[in-house]
Amino acid sequence: MRHEGGARSVAFRKPASWPLRLRVFLFFALIALGAIVVIVGALVYLANALAPERIDPLVLAGVAAVFGIVGVTTWVWLKFDENVARPLVAIAADVRTAVHARISGTPPSVASGRYLGLLAPAVAEFTAALDSARREVDAAVAAATAEAERERRHLEAVLRDLHDGVVICTLDHEVLLYNRRALEILGREGELGLARPLTDSLEPRVLEHALERLLDRFHKGRHVIHRDGLGLLLVGATRRETARVRGRMTLMLDADGAAPVGYVVSFDDVTETLAAGIARDRLLADTVSDIRERVAALSLAGGLVETDAPPAPEDLAVVRRALAVEPQAIGARLDRLEAVASDILAGAWPMAVTQSTTLFSLLEKRRSADAAPRRFTVDGAPVWLVCDSASIVDLLDRLTQRIAAASEVSRFRLCAQTDDGQARLLVRFPAPPPPPAQLAAWLGETVCEGPGAVTGEDVLARHRTEIWCVADGEGGARLEMPLARAAEDETPIAKAATPLAERPEFYDFGLLRSFVPSRFDDRALRALTFVVFDTETTGLDPGGGDEIVSIAGVRIVNNRVLTGEIFNRLVDPERPIPAVATKVHGITDAMVAGAEPARHVLPRFRRFVGDAVLVAHNAAFDLAALRKRQGEAGVTFDRPVLDTVLLGAHLFGQDASLTLDALATRFGIVIPLEARHTALGDSLATAEVLLKLVPLLEADGVRTLADARAVSDKQARLRRKMAAQVGG
Repeated sequence: MRHEGGARSVAFRKPASWPLRLRVFLFFALIALGAIVVIVGALVYLANALAPERIDPLVLAGVAAVFGIVGVTTWVWLKFDENVARPLVAIAADVRTAVHARISGTPPSVASGRYLGLLAPAVAEFTAALDSARREVDAAVAAATAEAERERRHLEAVLRDLHDGVVICTLDHEVLLYNRRALEILGREGELGLARPLTDSLEPRVLEHALERLLDRFHKGRHVIHRDGLGLLLVGATRRETARVRGRMTLMLDADGAAPVGYVVSFDDVTETLAAGIARDRLLADTVSDIRERVAALSLAGGLVETDAPPAPEDLAVVRRALAVEPQAIGARLDRLEAVASDILAGAWPMAVTQSTTLFSLLEKRRSADAAPRRFTVDGAPVWLVCDSASIVDLLDRLTQRIAAASEVSRFRLCAQTDDGQARLLVRFPAPPPPPAQLAAWLGETVCEGPGAVTGEDVLARHRTEIWCVADGEGGARLEMPLARAAEDETPIAKAATPLAERPEFYDFGLLRSFVPSRFDDRALRALTFVVFDTETTGLDPGGGDEIVSIAGVRIVNNRVLTGEIFNRLVDPERPIPAVATKVHGITDAMVAGAEPARHVLPRFRRFVGDAVLVAHNAAFDLAALRKRQGEAGVTFDRPVLDTVLLGAHLFGQDASLTLDALATRFGIVIPLEARHTALGDSLATAEVLLKLVPLLEADGVRTLADARAVSDKQARLRRKMAAQVGG
């Protein structure tokens, strides 16, 4: 039977499964009870055999003996429990941890087993031998798999740096592999991830239709003679139509080529290309239609003039008006067409985000064969630019080369400035500015030789900019060239993690019992996908008005932490953050200014969670914070949940320290100082703790999600009972 939380209820446990300390207590209790029974039996026998006047002293002596035996037995049991039973339990827990969680070193409990004779040294020798054997095995395995690992890294490097997105899926559309470009295109909202359906990211209709076509082609054997084999063109949109993609789907077969096992999709984002093509086609169609009408009007006017009879005054007025208006309109339309075509051409040229100091450094290292000696000095702060760095460096190299030769100068000062969102590159030199005609001639020269050579004018046209030279100070001049400035979210520099906080260990474990039985209950823990998460709030009472200020999560798939699939957001609590809270977690009102509120962030986090099992350290607090705003966010956090505190309590006992730092220390997990007390850092640490707990739980018979929820529910009840006793 199962209760409402989905855990198994157990009415009776076999004696073999009773805790060691309980069995030791029962053993001493049985000794005391046996002695008492013997004394009482002897008293009864003597009472029947002796005279009545001699019974009272005998009873008094018997009672004293009973109390003495109970007292001595209790004292011996306490000493035995302290010096034997407790150390045995601790040593057993540490040995199990060393065996299943692969912790090296002497267990800390060995020092407490000084009354156990040779057992404690034997345990220390065993763990040392186990650690040594593991190192030897690990070294052998590492040596045997080194070549395979190198090949895997090569493949990962190729996939990572491909310009096209690549995703490999099962026939059920479950993602097995993806590269960085695929994540850039499809993972903007966090849906793309291992063991998640690709249909969450791409249009299901398009994927299913393409897969059905390929399967039909394979089963009918047409792929053998088909020009595309097991591949076909794929054109579609993302699930929420934020981007259009174009690529190819290819069916994957098993090693024998006998059956399909999955498919590969390679694609690129063609949203802007399609939009530009549609705009170009619409412009051409409108221009052709407009010019045709105006040419028809001019033809009509010409026909009126060519008649033998003199045109009527009103016809002559039409001709004059047509000759005055239509050529100008046609010219304006062609000018517009030329301008748009120029913009399309410039926009089609690939640009990248580059720092101005990088451009200047490349220019300084450039040494053309026929160049006069030049020295460059860089001034000012760096500016992020959007440009084709190679052609810009070519252009600046050619211009400074010509200026150095014409003006006999060798010193140039380089800097970048910003003005109203626009960036300008400045090149200063101690000579008068060259004549405009001379500068125009230089811009007409080829800036780089070889196939595909372009002129300086071509470089300026690509960037939709211009360059000019003006006087600058006493006898000096400067070249100025405006360039597009990169937006803040385009710069490739990662920002530092925001410091986040601690919280009290427990909150309300009754929240963990609100989940209905899950269809994942009978699945093995190792086969589950987890999302380990952490939240930080304005205070410690979500029910009393405290709100989330930060939330982070990391996925675990196939017993591996996916550091590439991370959710990490600051949240606007829409209320001031108290100073006492800021003192704890370091998040200020300024940090969350401009961040999205919980009603916008929680739906994104819910999509990130998907069908995974939620895990947290002190999960009830985080659940209360999430569920407080789930209604207005339009989502429900109804996934099964596990708490590493409760799982640790089941394995190590209620008396053990179960803080995140304590569990990390027990398992040899090092939490970097800069990552501790951040939502993301604590999520990653909790994920590592969970991976250490799973083999220990399996060794203890907790193998499925239902088992884990059952022991968690039991520990939650014990903690509520202990809290009630302390409160009473």
